[in-house]
Amino acid sequence: MPRKAEVSPGDEGLIRRISASARDARADHTVIFTILGPVGVLTRQEAARKTADEQLSEHRVRGLLAALLLRPNRFVAHTTLAGLLWDEPPAGYRSNLRTYASRLRRCLNAVDPSRVRLESRKGSGEQGGGGAYLLRVGEMELDADVFLRLIARAQAMRRDDDAESAVHLLKLALELWHGPAGGCDVAGSGRLLAQLDAFNDLRLITYEDLTAVRLQRGEHRLVIPELRALLADHPYREGAWAQLIYAFHRSGDVEKALRTYRELRDILAKELGVEPSEELNRLHRAVLDRDDAGARGVIWPERDSLTVR
Repeated sequence: MPRKAEVSPGDEGLIRRISASARDARADHTVIFTILGPVGVLTRQEAARKTADEQLSEHRVRGLLAALLLRPNRFVAHTTLAGLLWDEPPAGYRSNLRTYASRLRRCLNAVDPSRVRLESRKGSGEQGGGGAYLLRVGEMELDADVFLRLIARAQAMRRDDDAESAVHLLKLALELWHGPAGGCDVAGSGRLLAQLDAFNDLRLITYEDLTAVRLQRGEHRLVIPELRALLADHPYREGAWAQLIYAFHRSGDVEKALRTYRELRDILAKELGVEPSEELNRLHRAVLDRDDAGARGVIWPERDSLTVR
């Protein structure tokens, strides 16, 4: 998995180019690997891009690429890859892996003929026996790595009370996304899909972090429609509900703040059979008491780490 890292000011131009490539597939960088959306390889060269798409048309080839991108620059044993590509690996999975690796290698050779991207070795891998594959990924070539760098740096800016820079960095991070992590065309085991889904959770956390900073800057009315849209797709995220209640409260609309709390309480009771968290109950009491300081204390808890494991 990508490690938590920081981004330097000099990286921003490259980050913007990577962000643009994720949106429109025109990259200034030679190769960009993507998992924050459909798993793939982006290049500015049209012929190479067409070849890459053809070789990745088999969904389990994309699964192999995803598994290796989540473990860049280290050998991953065939046995480990089998457990990531199938819930119950077939008897001939080694032959299947060789076929998928061959297609992936043709893809990589098309987009970057100047170097060997996919390496293989016989014998012991990370869990011993049967050989292994390694995918070479350069610094800033994986969109998820850039994402983690940006949110780590934004977190540092928040600690330094630089809200403007934090908002800028978090917006850049979210611009990298172009659909759910892995997209809908990756074939893999539940284990692999869960690892990709961890990035989806982190995307939502990042959006909530961005909203928290915007609320600190007084953008109470501006975030309301955006939070409504988020909650329409993710109705059980209590953090986003708390932010919506707070936004109504700080906008002077106490009635909507209280009605929103009741809406959440009804959803949780009817669909999950649970009550709102203690934090939300504290926010509710703060709204009733017109306690701005108490309400603020619910909205900005510190998160120690944004590393996905």
